[in-house]
Amino acid sequence: MERINLPNKRLVKSRIITAFYSILIAFSLQLSAKEPSQTLVLVGGALTTCASLSPENCEKNTQISGKTHNVFALSHTKISQIKQQWPSKNSQAKNNTIKNLATMQAKSSPTLSKKELLWLWRDIDSKQLNSLSDQEYNFVIDMLEVAQIQSDNKRLKEQVNTALNSESAATEILQFISGSLKVNNSNPSILAITASSRDPYESADFYEGLLSFPNVNSQWLALTPALAKAITTNKCDDLTTLRHSEMGLYQREHIYPDRTQAEYKLCKKGTDALVELIKNSTGVMFNGGDQSLTRKVLFDENNQPYPWTKALQSRPVIVGTSAGTAVQSGGQAHAGNVVMITNGTSLSALKEGAQAIDAPSERSNSDSLTYNRFGGLGTFSYGVLDTHFSERNRTLRLGTLLDDLSANQDQPTFGFGVDETTALVVIKSEAGNLMTVIGKNGVVMVKSTEQAQAETKTKTYSYSYWPVGSVIDIKNNDFTLSQRSISQALPAIKIPPLPVQRFGSILTDAKLRSLTQAMCLSQEQTAVGQQDEFIISLSTTPESAYHRISAAQYGCAVSNLEIAVSTF
Repeated sequence: MERINLPNKRLVKSRIITAFYSILIAFSLQLSAKEPSQTLVLVGGALTTCASLSPENCEKNTQISGKTHNVFALSHTKISQIKQQWPSKNSQAKNNTIKNLATMQAKSSPTLSKKELLWLWRDIDSKQLNSLSDQEYNFVIDMLEVAQIQSDNKRLKEQVNTALNSESAATEILQFISGSLKVNNSNPSILAITASSRDPYESADFYEGLLSFPNVNSQWLALTPALAKAITTNKCDDLTTLRHSEMGLYQREHIYPDRTQAEYKLCKKGTDALVELIKNSTGVMFNGGDQSLTRKVLFDENNQPYPWTKALQSRPVIVGTSAGTAVQSGGQAHAGNVVMITNGTSLSALKEGAQAIDAPSERSNSDSLTYNRFGGLGTFSYGVLDTHFSERNRTLRLGTLLDDLSANQDQPTFGFGVDETTALVVIKSEAGNLMTVIGKNGVVMVKSTEQAQAETKTKTYSYSYWPVGSVIDIKNNDFTLSQRSISQALPAIKIPPLPVQRFGSILTDAKLRSLTQAMCLSQEQTAVGQQDEFIISLSTTPESAYHRISAAQYGCAVSNLEIAVSTF
């Protein structure tokens, strides 16, 4: 099935082919006629895709057929089941919930959307709703959900139509993935792993549709935390119970019977069959959500890799988006083990520092900066990967983590932050490796300079921004904008200098990226921002450089800009 609108087909295809083959051409001198052994496509999240659940991502907000939302219903039977199966020992929470659900039932329509259900609950007792633990809340929501069955007795599925994508950069990334799968493979296949989602069965429809490329066999792989536990302990008949204990999920066998049945069949085939299935695939994709959940299908509670983890690590093409990108961090870098970032904001990081998570798959629900010291899958060993990067202003959260890690001299000093609807592509070969950036925005490289001044409490970082179209050379454990990218850069433009002022709220929205881009375009040498008690000073050094890679909004490449953080 062709997945590009006819009016844009030639334009989009030419851009994809140009981007794809420019990488191979740039790398050909090193490859000696060998194809790259592995391609990583690391998306920063927000892979804006037209689907029945998200018509806002479709051209002209077109509503395509398929599932549009989850459906819930209040009934005596469901309320009784919730009372009998309450997941915690908090009897007060149980009794108050049962009371409020009964009141809601009297006022309820036969079926409700999740939004309607929650508004009704808030109207009855907002304080009680907010007092529920995550476990209790998720349990109630799962138990109230009802299956959506069509007239042919088949489950109503979310449908995806990438031909109607309103965001062309997302389509370009998808076409790049498709092209990568077909390099040196006449019958490519890709497996979608949705373990980053709290409910991986719900996400399966979307990712199968997303990866429905022409002449590529794509399928969902039922590799869930419940499956990982069941298949390694020979407890396939206990999958329902394991969904409760390992995933905090309930009655999925009633909502997604086809998905849970596929999980059961995969389990019964055994570990060897699972490993063989992965080994026979060309690529795998890890979805967005929570990277700590994905880690639970890669490593057991003793931090030992599962029998299939090595097979996943070695696929010729590995794709991640958001959490699926973050979980690729790990392995051995030139300076030691690479950790996996798990949580936090730049502001909380500056105020509190970083905290290691000791349990192999432990999660954090606070805003504090945390990281898993055991790392993730380990396909990306150059440094720590971060996502939703400029949009959520995560530069100083990543820099703070690198600072804390550099206290241990065996830790890496590099961090890589991928912007939304953007992919950092890494092509690895025995002959050498390189990186490039595709999609919409850019990739940030943060480096800990270890120039902290104790007397002024100033911390200093090196900041580089690589826009889409940049090719990055990897040499001597460092990463630089390639001479090819520099030689093809556009001439500098004349714009007014930046106003002499302190830019406020610099760590909100994407303001830091906007400021560094303005510095690049105006060839500015210094700028100052502020967030709460923190002063963020930006300045060039002899190693700094600006290059206008493209005329796009964020098309200016920044190399080695110094960012100093101090308090007043």
